[in-house]
Amino acid sequence: MGIDMPARTWIIGIVTASLTTAALLAQAAPAHYYKWQGDSRIVCAQTSPGPGWTRLKGHFVKSDCSI
Repeated sequence: MGIDMPARTWIIGIVTASLTTAALLAQAAPAHYYKWQGDSRIVCAQTSPGPGWTRLKGHFVKSDCSI
């Protein structure tokens, strides 16, 4: 009444491969920093400082927007 052994082995292999692939794809990369321009100054941040800020071109790895 159960699943025969070769089919069960095949199913376990597929599930294992799927979970391994999902784990590899789920790894997060560091977020980029951007230069944001307000009315009177430019700041470096990962997200918008608030309403009225415009993101300038480019992205950076360091928090001081040097690279």
